[in-house]
Amino acid sequence: MRREPEPRTWSAPWKGRLIGCAGAAVGVAVLGYVAVTLLVSFALQTFYERPALPPEEIVGKQAGLTWYRLEQAIQDGVLTDQEISEAAGGEWRAERDRTPPRVVVKYPVPGDGKSSECHAFAFPEGTKAGAPVTREKLGHCPF
Repeated sequence: MRREPEPRTWSAPWKGRLIGCAGAAVGVAVLGYVAVTLLVSFALQTFYERPALPPEEIVGKQAGLTWYRLEQAIQDGVLTDQEISEAAGGEWRAERDRTPPRVVVKYPVPGDGKSSECHAFAFPEGTKAGAPVTREKLGHCPF
């Protein structure tokens, strides 16, 4: 007697494995999305919760930028009013007849909108090419 061949069931295990792999891939993608979303949310919250910079630090950074720009402007040995204006970015006065020549820049102090702070940028070796620039915070603004 011959037995009837049993039907092959090869496709059933493969379908189950394929569905299991697809489910695992979707699960990993969802977990990755959730992790990235939580990380970005946390980073944004801590970024916006930073304390504001003190006004003195803001003015100090502005003065440092002016100092750097003036050093770059004096490299050619000529310091024009336009170069000073671009470096200062605000109210300034050049005192060229003084020894050493200097530029005084007035910076508004953030916050109250009424007070200001002045910094003097002097050229101890004159305005020759590559001359160094010194910076000094003034006690009062001369203008």
